[in-house]
Amino acid sequence: MTQSNATLSMDSVVAHNEDVLFSEVADGMSLMDIESGKYFHFDETGARIWKQMDGAMPVSELCEKLEKQFEVDTETCRTDTLEFLQELANMDLVKTGG
Repeated sequence: MTQSNATLSMDSVVAHNEDVLFSEVADGMSLMDIESGKYFHFDETGARIWKQMDGAMPVSELCEKLEKQFEVDTETCRTDTLEFLQELANMDLVKTGG
């Protein structure tokens, strides 16, 4: 899987960047990029998206899992998830491929 800042689609495959440490906290999740030393914080929704990424998986599969957890329509889930994952990819917190 290669690191890419290309635009993600439902067919893109995403995975956690192995250089990122993460821990659940009371109001979401905190992450630290070991390489850059930068810290990040996700709210509860962002934390759920992060936790659902189980290894390398297509965005479409991730959205299917999220739709089962949240009361959200498919289009909204896909749009919001792609936007969030694109931000993570741009910050090198996830690796992308496909």
